[in-house]
Amino acid sequence: MHVAKSWMMRALLASAVMLTSACSDNNRESVDPGLSEQTLTLDDAQIVRVLQVANEGEVALGTLGQSRATTEPVRDFSAEMVTEHTAARQQLDALAAAQGIRPADSEVSMQLMEEVQRLMMALDGLEGERFDLALMDAQLAAHARTAMLADALLAPQAQNEALQQELRVQRMAVQKHLEEALPIQKALFEAP
Repeated sequence: MHVAKSWMMRALLASAVMLTSACSDNNRESVDPGLSEQTLTLDDAQIVRVLQVANEGEVALGTLGQSRATTEPVRDFSAEMVTEHTAARQQLDALAAAQGIRPADSEVSMQLMEEVQRLMMALDGLEGERFDLALMDAQLAAHARTAMLADALLAPQAQNEALQQELRVQRMAVQKHLEEALPIQKALFEAP
């Protein structure tokens, strides 16, 4: 159990360090060979796609949690993630259509897709309480990553006013999910 927690916390810390370094004005050179300075400038179409991918990742993690979690709080949280992130994705798709924004991939959205795939593979071999704890670790990491991206990269660059408002709405939802996930993770970690 501690191995899964330790791995996920290191991954979260590494993501935070990478994003912080990549987004600072003093260090705009590539921190990760896959993320160059050019890709850190996103247009509205790319911002929409990053948000779509973030929501898709949460739905995938939630769906997995609904089918495999062994504790009620984790199953309930997973169901909430599927419901709320599906609705967020639909709202985002409607906004993009109404505003004439055609989502476009970027290195950021591609990296997020790869990250979700890695998380899903890491969770695949786990069962029982180890799965539940690792899933909540993954949920926290994914939500923290989304919050950091929204604050440091997406919101400052969004040009479309409706997209700016949607970013604020989705960022508040991400914060709510973080606040809900933390006590669940803590209870799992402290369980005998």
